[in-house]
Amino acid sequence: MSDTEEKLMSANSEILLTIKTQLQRMNPAQLKVGRYILENPERVVGMPIGHLAAECSVSEATISRFVKFLGCVNYRAFQTEMAKNSVAGADRIRGYTGVESTHTTEGVLQTIFQANMQSLADTLAIADIPALEEAADMIVKRRKLVILAQGRSTVTANSIRQRLYRLGIDCASYSDPHEQAVVTSLLGEEDVVMGISTFGRSRTLLKNLRFAASNGTSIIGVSSYRGTPLERVANIMLVASSNEDASLGFEPSCSTISQMVLLDCLYILITNRMREEAKQCFRITCQAIESERE
Repeated sequence: MSDTEEKLMSANSEILLTIKTQLQRMNPAQLKVGRYILENPERVVGMPIGHLAAECSVSEATISRFVKFLGCVNYRAFQTEMAKNSVAGADRIRGYTGVESTHTTEGVLQTIFQANMQSLADTLAIADIPALEEAADMIVKRRKLVILAQGRSTVTANSIRQRLYRLGIDCASYSDPHEQAVVTSLLGEEDVVMGISTFGRSRTLLKNLRFAASNGTSIIGVSSYRGTPLERVANIMLVASSNEDASLGFEPSCSTISQMVLLDCLYILITNRMREEAKQCFRITCQAIESERE
């Protein structure tokens, strides 16, 4: 087995994935503990609670509250989870931070590709299959799909829109705040809104999603973190994993790629539900595209 394959297998430790997806909910003390564990999982396995508290510059009580926040009964149960899936000794991939320790093009490529591959492996491990199926059913049955996104999330929004409208689904994406306000004001119970936000905290997007929800419109949320304001407003939540660390100024594409692949899965589920209708739409649209080529 290659080094990369071993890293991807180690990425699927449930407790580490839980920490990743809950980072946005943590207070400053918990965040220090969470980041230390993600960056040093092999050191944390078997580490006494007092030692971990000292390494994170927090109290033992903070560590106890932290592990309970993760859903563990006590610190011993947390250590049992940390020991699963051969996490000990694994070389963790953490965003693009490793880029600054290499000066070769090959090193940059290895760091970036491995970070994104781990993010995809993590997303597969936490993918909510019932939520994907429910979202597919909802989009197929409803009158219209409106996709709201801002910033980098517009890349994800455009990706899924371009796939779905070729199935004949009435869908459009909006990034301008005023346009989002206008379109959501006209939606009703027969419509669906998909809100895409990596951190689940985009204020304007959340305001417009809440407005749509007040009109009875169903909300599908897409994010890379759990416990966000977006999750509280959404009827269905699709969560991808993020392997990003922007503390050094990098803006990795990990979350964007993971969200796009997760929504590709949603697209295929929708296509399978539409079957003959989808085939007919593909045939017509392929002919239309071919007419634009020389």
